[in-house]
Amino acid sequence: MGKLKRSLAIMLMSALLVSGVTACGGTSENTGDSKTSAAAGSSASSESTNAAPDVSEKMDISVALWGIDEALANADNDQFLQAMYKKLNITLKPRQITWDDYTQKAQMWSASGDMPDIMSIDAVGTTYYRNWINQGVIKPLPEDLSKYPTLKEYMNKPDIQALKQPDGKIYTVPRSLYDSLDYCAHDRIVLYRWDLAQKAGITKEPETWDEFNAMLKAIVDKDPEGKKISGLTANNVKQISGFFWLFSDPAATSDGSGSDFKWIKKDGKYVPAVLTTDLALPSLQNMRTMYDQRMIDRDIANMKGTQSYDKFVSGTSAALLLVGYGNVNNQVNERWKKLHPDVPLFDAVKKADYFPATDGNKYHCTFKTYWSESYFSNKMDDKKMDRIMMLYDYMLQPETKEFYRYGVKDVDYKKDGDKITKITSQEELDKKQPSSANLQALVEFDNAYLYDPNNSTIDSAIRESAIKDLEHSREVTKQPDYEVKLTDISTPTKDKFSILDHEFMLKIMAGKEPVEKMWADVLKEYEAKGLSKMIDEVNAKAREMGLN
Repeated sequence: MGKLKRSLAIMLMSALLVSGVTACGGTSENTGDSKTSAAAGSSASSESTNAAPDVSEKMDISVALWGIDEALANADNDQFLQAMYKKLNITLKPRQITWDDYTQKAQMWSASGDMPDIMSIDAVGTTYYRNWINQGVIKPLPEDLSKYPTLKEYMNKPDIQALKQPDGKIYTVPRSLYDSLDYCAHDRIVLYRWDLAQKAGITKEPETWDEFNAMLKAIVDKDPEGKKISGLTANNVKQISGFFWLFSDPAATSDGSGSDFKWIKKDGKYVPAVLTTDLALPSLQNMRTMYDQRMIDRDIANMKGTQSYDKFVSGTSAALLLVGYGNVNNQVNERWKKLHPDVPLFDAVKKADYFPATDGNKYHCTFKTYWSESYFSNKMDDKKMDRIMMLYDYMLQPETKEFYRYGVKDVDYKKDGDKITKITSQEELDKKQPSSANLQALVEFDNAYLYDPNNSTIDSAIRESAIKDLEHSREVTKQPDYEVKLTDISTPTKDKFSILDHEFMLKIMAGKEPVEKMWADVLKEYEAKGLSKMIDEVNAKAREMGLN
C-alpha cells in the first residue's frame, strides 16, 4: 500500500471520535512460513469448546467497509489475508462505500433487501437503526457468546451492554475506540502557539479559561509576526462542543452526530444537559466574548479539508482544535517539520490544560468507548453468522493484532518480552500485507495503540506527550454526571429527535442579539420539535427502568 496510503489509514482511525482494548501482547506466538504463516495462534473458540470449530464449508462474506475494495485488491499476495482465509475458510467480497455515500448506501441496501453480510455505519440512536431492528432487517448477535470468548469480553463494556434492546438482544458490534472513557480526554485537543504567546509578552502557560482567553487576545492583538493572525480555529466545527461546553456544561459535550446527547437529573427529572439553561448560558456567553474579541477565528465555520492545520502551523491562527494525538502526529507535526525543521514541535507548541469549569471542577469531553458499528444482514443463516462471529473473535485476539501490525514473527519482526523489533520495514510490510491498515478497523479502531511503545508510526515525542497528558488528565479531571442508560434508549419522540448543538453554538457565537434572547429562540425551536414530550417519555421510561 505504501507509506502514504498507510499513513492516511492510520490518520483516519486516530481522528475518529474516538481507542480500544489492549494493543498487542499475550502469550501465544505466531508461527509458520513467510507466505501463509502466523494464523494468529490457536483459536480462542476451540479452547472454549474443547473442539475445533466447524469451518469445513467454504463461505463468501460480503463486507461494506470504508476502503475495503482497495484493501482486497491484491488478496492472492497478501500474507495476512491468506492466513485469515485459510484459518476460517472464508473469502471476503467487497461492497464499496465512501465517506460521502455510506449513509445513503446503507439505507438503500436495507430498503431494497440487498444489504451485505457485514455493513459498517454509525447508526446507533438514529431512526433507521430502530427501523432495522423493528423490521427485521438486521440480525441480532447470538445471546450466548461463550463460543467466541474474546468477542464476549469485548462486548461487556457498560456502554455497549446499554445497547441491549427490550427483547434482551444486541443487534450490533460497535467499533471500539477505547477500553475506558479516560481516553476521551484526547478526543478534543486544543494546541496553541506558545512561541507566539511568549513574543506577545505572555510568561505563564494558561491554567484557567480567563488566562487562556487573555493569551489568545494578546497574540491576536500584538500579532508578533505581522501575519494578521486569527484566534482559535478548528478542523471540523461539529467538534467544537467537545471543548467549549467544558466551560460550564461538561455533560453537554457531543460527538457531532446529533443523537448522543446526555441526560442529567435536574429538579427531580431527567433532561438533556445540552438544553439546560443555567448550565448552557455561561458557555455560550464565553464563546460570544471570545468571538467578539477575535480570540476565535472569524472563519472557523468555513475551514475546508486541511486548511486549519495549515493556518496553525504557518502562524496565521493562534490555536487549533483537533481530534486526537494521531492527528497531532500525522497532520500537525508533519507540516511543522517542513516549515520549522530546526524547532521541535513541542518546543513551540503547547497543549491546552484542563481548565476549571464554573463549578470549580476540571472535566474532559466524554463520549463513548466506540464510534460506528457493524451490522449483519438478517437474510444470512445461522451458520454464516457463526462464521462471522468467529471472524470477529479472531480479529480481536492479541495474536491477530500482532500479526496485522508487525507481520510474521521471526520473519517480519522479533519479540523479546513485550518489546517488538522490526525486521521488515513498514514500506515492505505494506507490500506483503496491504489489507492490514484497512482490515484492522473491521471490528475495532483501537486508538489506544497510539500509546503503545512498539508503535513506530507515531513520533516518540508525540507518544510520550500523549501518555503524560493522559496520566495528568486521570489525576486532575472527573467525568460529568449523567445517566448513560438513557443516551440510546428508544421512545417515539426521542427516536426522531436530534440536537445538532454546533449549529446553534456557531449562530449564537457570531450573533448580534443578546445571548439570552438567542438562546430562548433555540429552546422555542426545540420545543416545537417535541422537547417537552420527549422529556416526559424519557422520564416515564426511566421510572420503568428503576432510575428515578
